[in-house]
Amino acid sequence: MWGDEMEEKKRTVLAAVIIVVVLAAVLYSFFHNLFAPTPQLELADPDALQSVDPVGEETGQAGGVVVEVTPRTVQSLVAFLERYESYRRTVTVDYFSAGQPVGTVTAQVWADGGWVRTSCALSSGTVEHTIVGEGRLWLWYDEGQAVYSGPAGRETADLTQRLPTYEDVLELDKGDITAARYEEREGQPCVYVEARTPLGYTERYWISVNSGLLAAAEMEKGEELIYSMSSHDVVSPLDQTEGVFVLPDGDTLYRSGE
Repeated sequence: MWGDEMEEKKRTVLAAVIIVVVLAAVLYSFFHNLFAPTPQLELADPDALQSVDPVGEETGQAGGVVVEVTPRTVQSLVAFLERYESYRRTVTVDYFSAGQPVGTVTAQVWADGGWVRTSCALSSGTVEHTIVGEGRLWLWYDEGQAVYSGPAGRETADLTQRLPTYEDVLELDKGDITAARYEEREGQPCVYVEARTPLGYTERYWISVNSGLLAAAEMEKGEELIYSMSSHDVVSPLDQTEGVFVLPDGDTLYRSGE
């Protein structure tokens, strides 16, 4: 009995810490973006002969105007991309230390109508569930029925999936961006961004041109990989909503089409 109480206290503290971290990130994002300039889309130079679009067509060919991807223009292009609003997918995040894997999180993600449900299988075996919608966050674990809730911001759904966000790319100093181009990743055309931060981290992002979702990401410290993320099995529009946006007590927070 005592051991069960201690374990429940640990889960309660962990949930509280997660909510505090999420709220801190939301507040930072709010105040930073409140004063940040809105990126403007910059089209490719019509005289640039080697500007290539996601399907490999050179600028000037039929099929529309192609945006040239360079360290100078890539943030405007990323801001211009539109995310799928209704989809499900699987996200895998791996963590490393001294070049060795130390943990993996596998997240099942459902999104529809501005609502996002995430079920994360943690390395410990615990499954963490979150629902984000209408400015609120709900969080609970498989082992218990206790649900923790609090306010949520626009980055919260990404943070619960252990993902970098669009803001991470848009807030990069242009001088830190070392590479930008169209690049295929696991069979899908992506916008690739690489940056070297003042703290010595190398960050890499692959953003799907088709879905607008983050398809993959990596972070290195020095020459050592410390974070790797990949997205799989994207289905859009969402083909399953029954029972997805439901709390453990049966309360339905959202139904598709309502």
